[in-house]
Amino acid sequence: MSTMNKCLVSQDNGKLQIPYEDYKTLIEKVQDGQRLQQIKNAVLANLSGFLGGKNEVPVAVKVIEAATPAPVAIPKSAPEVVVAKAPIEEPQTEKVSIEFNADEPVAETVEKPAEAPKAGRKMDENIVIPPIKKDISVHFNQLDESGRLFSVFKQYYSCLNDTCGGTVRVTMKDGFCSLWNYDEWEEFAFVDIFEGHLRVSLDPRYTNELQSLSFCEVPRLLSSRRNMISAQVDDLSNTMLDLLVKAFEEVGLTAS
Repeated sequence: MSTMNKCLVSQDNGKLQIPYEDYKTLIEKVQDGQRLQQIKNAVLANLSGFLGGKNEVPVAVKVIEAATPAPVAIPKSAPEVVVAKAPIEEPQTEKVSIEFNADEPVAETVEKPAEAPKAGRKMDENIVIPPIKKDISVHFNQLDESGRLFSVFKQYYSCLNDTCGGTVRVTMKDGFCSLWNYDEWEEFAFVDIFEGHLRVSLDPRYTNELQSLSFCEVPRLLSSRRNMISAQVDDLSNTMLDLLVKAFEEVGLTAS
């Protein structure tokens, strides 16, 4: 290529104005500048709308690149564009309070307590009867070698545990046995041997109900401690058994 083709020559006077390669580079710079100006204008327009409260999302600017893009040098003196970030609102958690109306009935499942066994009604046949201590049997057998009275006493003891609505215990002190309401831990009757018979001592409020039986003297040691009446039995008496069950249920009451 000749020098004339490489340079841009004025047609008027034929003088060299600028080298062709420099002209080509200059044209590319101009095109790049125009493209950057378009991007700047679009960004500033979108940013201005967003900051103005229009809540518009900036539109992406599509840039058509030249076939042979040249690197663009941004002058240091160009002003920097600072994009302010919009505040991010955190989702609010709504608190919900549940109130129960006291006037509205609330369904409840109430278990009905088991009814306590009444006197005269047998409890479970598998009930465990507290055993009579050996010293009590020894005491009875010393006063009655036949063992019959001790056998009758055991029948009363077993029937009371079967028919009373609780546990009956027996202890011995000063030669006579004390029958206890074990749940209340209170004595309700006393038993010993007197003149070859079982002697049962109860509260005086049962005097009228014992009239069908044989009254006898109250043990002196017992009468010195409390007011009692005594009756004799030779075998298992329904009258005496009913009174013993009643005395078990009425522990703590006194004669009027």
